[in-house]
Amino acid sequence: MRKLLDIDREILSFLKISKNIAQIHQAHAEVVKKGVKQDPVVAFELIWACSSTDSIDYAGKVFAKLEAPNVFHFTALIDGHILLGLVAEAIHLYYEMVGELVHPDSYVTASVLKACGLGLALREGREVHGQVVKLGLSRNRVVGINLMEVYGKCGVFQDAWKVFDDMPEQDAMLRTAMMSCYFDHGRVAEACALFSGVGKKDMLCWTAMIDGLVRNGEMCRALEVFCEMQRENMNPNEVTIVCVLSACSLQGAMEIGRWVHSYLGKFGIDLNRFEGGALINMYSR
Repeated sequence: MRKLLDIDREILSFLKISKNIAQIHQAHAEVVKKGVKQDPVVAFELIWACSSTDSIDYAGKVFAKLEAPNVFHFTALIDGHILLGLVAEAIHLYYEMVGELVHPDSYVTASVLKACGLGLALREGREVHGQVVKLGLSRNRVVGINLMEVYGKCGVFQDAWKVFDDMPEQDAMLRTAMMSCYFDHGRVAEACALFSGVGKKDMLCWTAMIDGLVRNGEMCRALEVFCEMQRENMNPNEVTIVCVLSACSLQGAMEIGRWVHSYLGKFGIDLNRFEGGALINMYSR
């Protein structure tokens, strides 16, 4: 087998920019032709290219033909399933990996915890938590946030706070994640208290606050937070804009809605289908 340094790098580059299954088929044919289909780096890029273009079945076929899949191959396939919302399958793949004695790392652990949170898979989340402790990953930032979200999304806030307290740094990102979990369960007062306790708020924190208020029917408060965000000279991102326009529509706050619309034009931001839909809803009321 040719070594990685000898591999035609055009294949790897082409895989990274592949946008559809036809391009992936073309690259895969070259991989087979050059006899590098078992190379771990090429296999990883091929699986990830399939996963990121919604060609998860093809990714599974490539994966199944690997003689010795490693943790990176499992991670790429697990992440691909998560991207498509196939969280139960993603969790199953993790258990399959462990069963094949492939040693988990922080990346695949964070991924499976994300799947557990999205799928409200509390039992599996607790089992992975045991692995986190054994692997010494309890203080890993991404693993900790995803583990905390498993408990938070499942409504087990006592355990979520235990994970929170064990983290080496309780920063804005960690508090924002906890805040979103409280919003998920309609516990607006606790979420707002967490928001108030964040010192230097970043865009993720502001957006999560506005989104949480909108999701819980607190339109007026969402607009108040948006105005406060403007006073702090924070420019809204696309998610913030959709949330604010939704609040404007339901609250009848046309002045703020028009300002957001003009903001989009001022900075030359192209409307995506969500922003466009939110604007239509606002002006049609």
